[in-house]
Amino acid sequence: MTMMRHSSVCGTFNGALFNAAPARLLLAAAVGTVFAAALSATPAKAAAITTCGIASDLSVGDKIISNIICSGVGADTEIRFDAAGLIYDFGTTISPPTQYGSIAYTIAIADPLAFEFQAVGLGAGCAFPELGGCTVTKNVNWGGGSTSLVAINGVPPATYLFAPGVSMLNIEDVFFAEGQTVVSVVNNSFIQRARQAPPDSVPGPLPVLGAAAAFGFSRKLRARIRKPAAVA
Repeated sequence: MTMMRHSSVCGTFNGALFNAAPARLLLAAAVGTVFAAALSATPAKAAAITTCGIASDLSVGDKIISNIICSGVGADTEIRFDAAGLIYDFGTTISPPTQYGSIAYTIAIADPLAFEFQAVGLGAGCAFPELGGCTVTKNVNWGGGSTSLVAINGVPPATYLFAPGVSMLNIEDVFFAEGQTVVSVVNNSFIQRARQAPPDSVPGPLPVLGAAAAFGFSRKLRARIRKPAAVA
């Protein structure tokens, strides 16, 4: 999902998300459903916009973007922060498109006692991937944890789900292209939820596929225990 360049990039992102590898479909589709429901039910808030040449802090709703650092991209690279319902979108249109660079920033929830992050997603625009290919890596760090999402040739990875208690994220998007391929767009999508119980009081959520695997394993184990022991 992306809110920048509504008429073109959004369709590309959603198409890639729901046509990802089968192993990612369950998780991506579940989060995608939340994206679509919020977008259709709630009008988007006014976007906050800056450029890498200025890199001023941005604020939309209860989210604050700060410490924006651009490297290897033009000063006219646009940074656009949008929101619709519980979905927040940090998108960059790289101007001019480039083969390498990075954009880092901090995103925080103004009222962490009321809300927290539920998920983060990555999208990327890779022009002419057949002429070399591109990779965009999102490094995400928060108090007590970290993860990385990788988009290859514009195909986004599965959305990452957070355990309860995460209200501030340090993000770095690093992009690299080869041959005649260039990176034109890097997009970050965030979903928030009402604050849940602290992480030490409830177990963190299992990924959809992991939960299914665990359920299948426990069912086989119970069946095995019920079998009578073989007579020697």
